Order: sequence, then C-alpha cells, then structure tokens
Amino acid sequence: MMLFPNTGFQRNDGNWRLNVHGWRFRKSSRNKFLGESSSTIAERIARLLATPEQIVYYNDTFQRDRLKPFMVDGRKNEEIFIMVGKKNNFTTKTDSDGQFRTSFIMSDADIQKLKNTKKQDQVIIYKAIGDNDDLWEGKIHLLERRGLSIISDIDDTIKISEVIDKIRLAANTFIHRFRVVEGMPQVYRKWKDKYNCSFHYLSAMPDQLYTVTKDFIDDHKFPDGTFHMRHFHWSSMSIYNFIHSSDTKMHKINHLRYFIFNSLRTLVLIGDSGEIDPEIYGLIARKYPKRIHKIFIRAVKGESKDDKRFFKAFNDIPKEKWLIFTDPIKELPKDLNIK
Repeated sequence: MMLFPNTGFQRNDGNWRLNVHGWRFRKSSRNKFLGESSSTIAERIARLLATPEQIVYYNDTFQRDRLKPFMVDGRKNEEIFIMVGKKNNFTTKTDSDGQFRTSFIMSDADIQKLKNTKKQDQVIIYKAIGDNDDLWEGKIHLLERRGLSIISDIDDTIKISEVIDKIRLAANTFIHRFRVVEGMPQVYRKWKDKYNCSFHYLSAMPDQLYTVTKDFIDDHKFPDGTFHMRHFHWSSMSIYNFIHSSDTKMHKINHLRYFIFNSLRTLVLIGDSGEIDPEIYGLIARKYPKRIHKIFIRAVKGESKDDKRFFKAFNDIPKEKWLIFTDPIKELPKDLNIK
C-alpha cells in the first residue's frame, strides 16, 4: 500500500476535514520483465518511454525501483479500514485502479489530542488496514484557516526532468539520478523558517513515482509537505503524453480550487515554463486575486523574462505579483512581504 501525505483543513466551526489518499496493489505478471535484460525491458515498456523508433538501450542502467510500481495491478473493490487515534474509525473502498480517496470530519478537541505540538509542522498520523490485516501509517498535514501555503510543481521546478523532450524526460525519470534545481532547497527552507508556511507538491507526474520522489525531497532537505500526483494508466501510451494531456491541466486547477474553497490561506504558486503552469496559475490568479499572493515561474526553455507568452498568461495580473526566474538564489525573494 502507498499512502500519500494529504491535507486536513480547519473548517469555519473549528472542526477539521481530513483527507486520505492511498493506493492498494499486488504483484503482477509484469514483474517478470524486471528479471530480463535492459534491452528487453526497454522493448517491453516502449510505451512508457517514447515511440519505438526513439527507444535507446542503456545497458542495464534502468532504475528498477522506479519501474516496479508500474509493474503491479491495483486491487479493486477492497475495503480499507482507516484509524485516526483510538476512537475515530472510518472505512472506504478502492476503485478500479486500486486507489482510494476519502474525507471525514473530526472535532478540534480530538485533533488537539493527536497532533505533535513539539514539532513545527502540525501533523497527525493515521493507520490504514487492508483486507489481509496488514497495517500502514500515513500523514495528514493540518492547515489552520489562515496562514501561508506554498504550492510547488516538482518536475523542472525543483527537480530537473526536461519534460519538453521525450527521450530526456524518459531518461531523467527512469534512468539517471534525480538532479535538483540548485538553490531551490535553500529558498524553500528559508521561507519555511521565516513564515512556518506549509508546502504542497502538486505534480503531473505519476503517483507510482511517489516513493522515489519523496526520497528526493528528503535527500535534498526540502520542507516536508503533502503530495498531489496523478495515477498513470497504460492507455496513456507514454509518460510524455500523460504529462502533457488536458487531464494535467484539470488536475492542477482542481487541486488549487480545493485549497481556495477549503481555507482562507494565502497562496504562493511556483512552477516552470516547460508545461502550462503560467497559464494555469494566471487563470487562478485572475479568478481569485485576493488569495494568490505571488507567482514564481522558472524559465526552462531559454525564453526571455519578457517573453510575450508570460504577459499573455498573466494578463490583468499586477506585475509585482509574478516573477520569471532562472537563478533561485539571486532572483527569488527572501521576504515574501506577508502582512
């Protein structure tokens, strides 16, 4: 089972809406591919990489821990038992992909008993139990009604993925060591220290890569936070098509709206120019101008900072509200001017 760190929003009445997202899966016949040569693996997962004529064989350099989550089957219609503390129990069921999502209300009195007040982050731990009585632990990050939340893309924003190139995207996803965008961890940590803000990693990448992505976040000492990724289906044909699909746009828009509708928190949005983050963030900022405090976009395609695309994406949004950057340390502000 994978349990993705999720959010708990404080409601108007002071109680909390807690959100749980997980994935239940089992071994598949696809696992046999992992014991074969890298050239055979490349042929077998051609749809993951690119078109057949673009496949490059890398002589056993595939990272098998990244491939394994794609070689399993979701367990559908399985009942999952959720335990929060000793007396708050809930049940949910997996869908056809083995995914389960649920939310439930808990009183503020119960939440206060569960959270670790010694830590800077307000986090509670819950347990999820499958139908064979195996037990897993997940995290819910508690968000008070008001405060500052940083919503950050991952690929090409804090991790170099080169999503605009099919072959490089595949190699950076399944083969090469994950590379950090230099300076981003330091900037995020300074904001965390200064504002005690929450962090939320909103990505178009498959949630099958959650574990290795979380390891990357931890290894580079990015602030801990929630993860909101998409589940990959083989019908998508390739990772490239999956990321650049219209579903990615709706995935990000829907999550941003969920943050806006469920709290009064101030939001800072960070993304890059490799996908359509400027257009998505611009749309949200125009619709909810009082909630979006700043937008930062990393330029990754060699475009100038006054490229007409950015002015179109951020039309009618005050210039002091958005910034295009290439060097995080030199260009991203240390002070976000939060009142």
